Parts: sequence; C-alpha cells; structure tokens
Amino acid sequence: MYLTTPESSDEVWTQLQQPLCLAGEEPRLRLLLAARDLNWKIEEPVYLRPRWGSSGARVYHFILHRPCDAPRLITVPESPAVEAFIRAEGLKVVVQDS
Repeated sequence: MYLTTPESSDEVWTQLQQPLCLAGEEPRLRLLLAARDLNWKIEEPVYLRPRWGSSGARVYHFILHRPCDAPRLITVPESPAVEAFIRAEGLKVVVQDS
C-alpha cells in the first residue's frame, strides 16, 4: 500500500531533469545513473557524435527505454567518467562523424 499516490512516468522523468547539487560529479552522467536506478534500460548501441553547434566537443547519446514508457534520450558530454561507465557496462558504441 502506498502512503502517497504513485507518480506517473512523466512526473518521474520531469524530476530526473531537475539539477542536482552534488559537487565533483557530472550532472548528465548522474541523470543517466538515476534513470537506470528507476529501471530504465540503455538501448545499444550508444552513439558518440560531435556536439551540435560546437566544434571539437563530442557527446554520447544514450537511448533509454522501459516497458509502457516512450523511449528517452540522454545526451552526456564525453569524459573519462562516462567512458569508464561505458567500459564497465560493456556497452557497444558507434562513432558518428557528423
């Protein structure tokens, strides 16, 4: 029995979009990890591509899904922490040049 009413998946997703105040961590990576904690699954492959509108910078595009919800996209800037996460999870990455 719930003490409060269960939240819809859109309400949960909206809460995930709120900024976190943990110092020293990357907010978009924390968002990805929080989504995984809420049973969102990463769909392979993960895409590594140039950031739109920026030269030189690259981002990872993670497509997430879970039953009964529309797929979601989380874009995470390239960093050693994200690369370590991808290696630890054994995720396939597709590099796109454009």
